[in-house]
Amino acid sequence: MTTEMIYLQTAACGRPSAGTVAAMVDHLRLEVQVGGYAAQAAAGPVLQQAYEDLGSLLGADADGVVIVAGATDGLLTLLGSWAFPEGATVGVVPAEWGPNLDAFARFGLRPVLLPVDDRGVLDLEAFEQTLHADPPALVHLTQLASHRCVAQPVAEAVELCRTAEVPLWADAAQALGHLDTATGADAVYAPARKWLAGPRGVGVLAVNQRARDQLSPLRQRPLQDASPIAAMRHGEVPVAAQVGFAHAVREYLEAGPDAVRASLAALGQRTREAVRGLPGWSLADPADAVGAVVGLRPTAGQDVEAVVGRLRDEHRILTTACLPWRAAEMDGPLLRLAPEPGTDEAALACLTRGLG
Repeated sequence: MTTEMIYLQTAACGRPSAGTVAAMVDHLRLEVQVGGYAAQAAAGPVLQQAYEDLGSLLGADADGVVIVAGATDGLLTLLGSWAFPEGATVGVVPAEWGPNLDAFARFGLRPVLLPVDDRGVLDLEAFEQTLHADPPALVHLTQLASHRCVAQPVAEAVELCRTAEVPLWADAAQALGHLDTATGADAVYAPARKWLAGPRGVGVLAVNQRARDQLSPLRQRPLQDASPIAAMRHGEVPVAAQVGFAHAVREYLEAGPDAVRASLAALGQRTREAVRGLPGWSLADPADAVGAVVGLRPTAGQDVEAVVGRLRDEHRILTTACLPWRAAEMDGPLLRLAPEPGTDEAALACLTRGLG
């Protein structure tokens, strides 16, 4: 795809900046010149800065940060390193990312639904009662849903879970670079490729200091006495992609997280206003939604996948079809709009014409 496309697909994969691409290419050139291991050693300070930067964004110290292969890899790493009793339950909301439920089941955790309000947002008062009456072994919250702009109050839930001595993990796949992710969760994970516009194939897992004694990862023979985080960092890794991730995070921090979040919130609001009232479509987002993920529900029998193809082929607009496997709360497909920063009114006008 070229830059001529109207890019409303950031929630799937953001477009890396020229600087991020250059950082990766420069590292690959260094590998050619001095070899992979020497180049990796030379990238050490850059990667250490990335641990510190990502820790600041995720509410952990640098020693608790691991660059992983993506969000799913972060969750699987946690599940493979954290022991739960047989038959343990994990509390989730109906907007939970569907493949996470598959991962829980694979590791013997039984999902149970937590109480939510009419927006699909965790009901904190009822949740507190659940924690007292029948607490799950783990609470897992997807901070921002994949299919529509419903955000969970992770920081408030963390406080309640801490009192109840129940661990809370957060899936920040759509939240990192988009919302405030320094929530205090015991563990949080996300990919690089979405709102931070980092490269594909890398992501981050951050574990708070109080939770690290729960970790028992595989320690390869040279690392049998290493800390859990050091053991998780060991192994064959795409160093050029990690360097690109580090650069993307630096760009985000230099732009100012508060300013970027405010800009994305305003962009999401403009997008909702542009499509509000379009014949054949209704907004799936809560009225108080904050963020640039916009879910549209077809109301005239449209084939959402066909609409995505038509917008791409006839109007050069990239969008995403969200099918019901994404979340238990979905009773049909949604069209997802996720405009990249800088999307202007002309692009939104093209979108409304394409959907009209």
